[in-house]
Amino acid sequence: MSGRGALRGALVTAVWTLLSRILGFARDAVMLATFGASSATGNFVIAWMVPNLARRLFGEGAVSAAVQPALARVQQQQGAEASHRLYARFQGLLLVALAVLVIGGELVVLGWRAALLAQPVPGEALAAAARAADLEALELTAMLLPYVVPICLTALAGAPQQLSGRFSLPALAPAMLNVVWISWLLFLGPGADILWLPAGVLVGGLMQWLMQWPGLRADGWPLLPRRPGGDPELRSSVRAFFPVLLGLAAIQLNLMIDQILVRELVSEQANSYTYAANRLLQLPMALVGISAATGAMPLFAKLAAEGRREELAGHLRTGVELTLLLMIAAGGGLFVLAAPVITVLFEHGRFTAADTAALTPVLQAYLWSLPASALIGLAARACQASGNLRGPAQAAVAAIPINLGLDLLLLPRMGVAGAGYATAVALSFQFLLLTRMLGALRLGPVLGLARLPRLLLPGLAATAAAWGTTLALGAQASSALGVVLGIGAGVLAATLAARLLLPDDFAQLVAVLRRRRRRV
Repeated sequence: MSGRGALRGALVTAVWTLLSRILGFARDAVMLATFGASSATGNFVIAWMVPNLARRLFGEGAVSAAVQPALARVQQQQGAEASHRLYARFQGLLLVALAVLVIGGELVVLGWRAALLAQPVPGEALAAAARAADLEALELTAMLLPYVVPICLTALAGAPQQLSGRFSLPALAPAMLNVVWISWLLFLGPGADILWLPAGVLVGGLMQWLMQWPGLRADGWPLLPRRPGGDPELRSSVRAFFPVLLGLAAIQLNLMIDQILVRELVSEQANSYTYAANRLLQLPMALVGISAATGAMPLFAKLAAEGRREELAGHLRTGVELTLLLMIAAGGGLFVLAAPVITVLFEHGRFTAADTAALTPVLQAYLWSLPASALIGLAARACQASGNLRGPAQAAVAAIPINLGLDLLLLPRMGVAGAGYATAVALSFQFLLLTRMLGALRLGPVLGLARLPRLLLPGLAATAAAWGTTLALGAQASSALGVVLGIGAGVLAATLAARLLLPDDFAQLVAVLRRRRRRV
């Protein structure tokens, strides 16, 4: 990235993203302390997937990727007024689509609930409990569906603000939701009925949207939607996001398959473990994987537009190597520290030591998917920058039957951890498909086998250092201080190993960090 504004925006986004992740951990800890790893928590996780899926698809994914280039193009060619008009019309189109989605979803959910109530009450206690759990999940889904509207409008409001150089409010929105969510949980207190939770979530969604208004108003962007018309730029933007939408839908479908099959093949509360494991994976993914992909995309697009494919391929290899090194180190360290981290973060209130013992192998299984998950972001953006928009979507769709088949095979034999291994294999297959596409674009190979041992050894050093620290600390390893010492030992070992094994790369990285610090 070049330019102080772009660097400042990246740093602001990174800081608020880190804060949001930390608050997210706090939110999950308070959730588990309030409701425990119970059937009610599992029902909420299932219900939350529906609005969360719509947010990722319509809010933060394809729509935002399509509207921002269109706004920039119209602003440059026709002026600010035309760009403001396009944004208002796009907001109107999105609002209509969301209203149809929410109303249709409510009809389906309420109809499903009515059909379930019409069935005779089972005589067996287990069957009756399962029926009650299904009813609660449907009720929570119906209550959470309206959240789709404010959160998607919030994500859309970030596009024009970022064009105007304003990054703070869009980046702060997720943190605001977590603050409201945590406050509402503390107000409800332990033992509360989980059916009260959606009210706090809806308030948080509305506050996220309203807090974007000062940023929009400061540069004259309209706050309210306008009736969508026949604007050719609007039609072009709508067509542009469909390939991205398909890829995002496939990724989210994989996550839904995991959650649903874990619930059906293991137990009603088992998917609360998959939820907690995936939440823990989000911190290294946000700080390394997502940051690497987001930072690389402008450079990839510039080099592809100028036809400098050899340079693009070189930067892609550098990004893949650095991301792999960091992810192996983070994944290995977290694998060793899984039980202490879970104890410190989650073992409070109704989340017991037995839940920690059950969640630990689940997290360790999902950690095998961490490298492929991060590398997919880089590979997909290189494909998209080179004009192959359908390839990443096709790779994501192709991974679905792999994940589904392995879920059906492993869950009955291995329990919840089987979903983690299934995800790891499916994502690795997806990354391999992307590497073949990059080869066809003359951007491969993305990883040199000769350098692979030197890229893996820092991660092994971090893992060994974290493991040695936990052995030395004994029972104290599961304290907050023990976790900090374990992480510190892993980071130090990985840094020393990288400096020894990759001196040129290490020196170049240090120089870049120093140069950026001077610019800031």
